[in-house]
Amino acid sequence: MNSVDLKKGLRIMKQVSNLVTLAGDCEEDKESAEYDFKIFESLFSARRLLHLTDIVTLISPWCRMAVNEEFWCEIEKLRMIILREGEEYNQTAMAMMNWEDISREMLGGCERIVEDVVASISVGEPPVLRVPRPPRSDKSGSGGESLVSLGAPRSTRRFTHLLHTLAQAYRLVTSGTYATRRDVYYESVGLYQTQASMDRSAEDLTRLLGVPRESLHLTITGKGLVAGALTYTTYSGTIVNVCQSQKGLLVPDSVEGLTGVVSDARYILVVEKDATFQKLVEAQVHRTYGPAILITGKGYPDISTRQLVHRLWRELKVPVLALTDADPYGLHIAAIYKFGALAREEPGLSVNNLSWLGVLPSDLRALQLPAHALLPLSPKDHGKLASLAAHPSLSTNPSWLRQIEEQRECGYKAEIQSLTHISPDYLTSIYLPSKLRQGGWIL
Repeated sequence: MNSVDLKKGLRIMKQVSNLVTLAGDCEEDKESAEYDFKIFESLFSARRLLHLTDIVTLISPWCRMAVNEEFWCEIEKLRMIILREGEEYNQTAMAMMNWEDISREMLGGCERIVEDVVASISVGEPPVLRVPRPPRSDKSGSGGESLVSLGAPRSTRRFTHLLHTLAQAYRLVTSGTYATRRDVYYESVGLYQTQASMDRSAEDLTRLLGVPRESLHLTITGKGLVAGALTYTTYSGTIVNVCQSQKGLLVPDSVEGLTGVVSDARYILVVEKDATFQKLVEAQVHRTYGPAILITGKGYPDISTRQLVHRLWRELKVPVLALTDADPYGLHIAAIYKFGALAREEPGLSVNNLSWLGVLPSDLRALQLPAHALLPLSPKDHGKLASLAAHPSLSTNPSWLRQIEEQRECGYKAEIQSLTHISPDYLTSIYLPSKLRQGGWIL
């Protein structure tokens, strides 16, 4: 082994030693970690390890932590904090999310709209629908309203789309069934002409009635995946055992239509990227360091994925942790799950007790990644950090603001995949279990 490999190997060993030492809750653990490091140092000095790949072989079994009750100590502490802080929230949420009341409100609203339209036509006046615009992104006030009239040429098509979507939603809710927006579009493709027109009419109807999206029973086909300790029954009566899937299952279209949701998961891990999700599933992280539920939105999450995360958090009452890149967009994705879409409030979708597990910007210095694994922040990245820091949801959270400042100060970013520069299975064998055991997250 040349001197470069020797130095790199010793650096890796020192990193691992520090992780295990930090994970120790007593002096005995620390002494043991230091003793093991001396053994490794002696092995390197004796040149008994000829290749750097041998280092990885030696590290992995040494660092693999026993999953016992001590391992779950920090996760259990977090769960208790969530239960205490979330009691008042859950009571409010349950009142807000009483689906029977919402369904009645939705149906009553539809009937009033139709009655108003008929009344206007009967007296020879063009019916007008006052559709609220989305709230402003800075939450400084409402976005006003749009007047959608059957008499105005430019809005007649929008008016027709809206009433047809209303009729479809009314039929679905009264029959207790669901349909995807895609299905509704293809059933009336001549009317809508584009999927975007159908989507817009569904959003218009949601704001016009003042009800959550899911109350329309018009679901969005999700791109997200779920794996791990979870069983549920779909609205059509199909029992789904997620843990039987080898690569994860698509997030169900109708999350609120699920029944019989059962899980013994200790936590839910939300993963930014599909590639990382697949690596974790392949490594059986949800079993080895579980039971757990793994979910990915494949980048920025869609509505269905966020609905599933929110519902599981609401019903299972277990910690939700986020694993993203250590960059401004990874932070933004974690923030969407925690605070909701930053452009406008999304009731019933955010998880206010979500904890950001990593990869945190503050982790980068400690990880000592090689220079080629780090990317300098671009002007666009700096602009993204500035906009996130100024947003009301983040500006009042000191822990998240510190991560923004840490990223600004260090001036670089890194992807989750960069951990493979330390060792191929560093993420699954060392980083994740160490973080889970130590409580290495921000709330």
